[in-house]
Amino acid sequence: MADDVMGKAAADAEQVSTNGVGTAVVARAPSRADRARSVAYRGRFTALYVALAVVAGAGVGTLLVLVGRGSTAPAPAWSTWEPTGSVERRSAQIGDHVGDGYRLPSGRALVAVTYAGPPTVVGPEGSNFQVGAIAVRPNTTAGRAEADDINTVRAANTVMYTLCGLGDACSIPEGKPTVARGQLLRREALELALYSFRYLDGIDSTLVLLPPRADGQAATAVFLERGDVREALERPLSETLTAPLTPGVGEIEADEQRAIDRATRSRLYEFSYLQAQDGSPIMVLSPAPGG
Repeated sequence: MADDVMGKAAADAEQVSTNGVGTAVVARAPSRADRARSVAYRGRFTALYVALAVVAGAGVGTLLVLVGRGSTAPAPAWSTWEPTGSVERRSAQIGDHVGDGYRLPSGRALVAVTYAGPPTVVGPEGSNFQVGAIAVRPNTTAGRAEADDINTVRAANTVMYTLCGLGDACSIPEGKPTVARGQLLRREALELALYSFRYLDGIDSTLVLLPPRADGQAATAVFLERGDVREALERPLSETLTAPLTPGVGEIEADEQRAIDRATRSRLYEFSYLQAQDGSPIMVLSPAPGG
């Protein structure tokens, strides 16, 4: 019987522990409710971890999208060169930049851009008079328009360039006035116009006076309004004038020539002057034969 008492005491002793401050605590097996709560807590923590992982994954995905959008390549520049300074300085720079590239077969300059600025006319005594308006007569061939359907343009919103050859009266002394040379001059006029519309604020039209023929026939000009070349202004210059270097006489590629013809062929004019009632000169543009 003493052995039974000793064994019970030993068993009871195994179920007793201390709580760290010397007080005896009796350990007991977890109940079914305790086990259920433990399982519920583990489920809640697992759900929380899954939710956090989903949020973190969404954040990483959003970051990748934003980084991808931010790395989009910038739009190409309209041209590799552009003028600086005031409108007056910019127009002069455009004339110099464009004119330097055009050459005759001998290597000499095709023409010189001797004037860039508001439309003017030289009076009998050599004085310059600013043109007040430009009157553009319609092409009446094949019933395209009525003779009195004249388009009047404010000269204040126009920039004019004068192309002068190195011969008598600004004619080109070298070679003959061929179709190929005329095409090259119209290319130069188009390039001047595109640069002007792109980089000169407040300019709605360009007038490029071409060099007169040596035989004394009427001088011609290319007149372009902004709307005439709107599509060309919305894409880089190299997509309109596609040659990497300025071509020479007879060297313009067919696709580029088609673009030049579309923009300038029907806008080639002979020009003259009239005097308005207030005494200011009016430039009159009449469609050139074959234009």
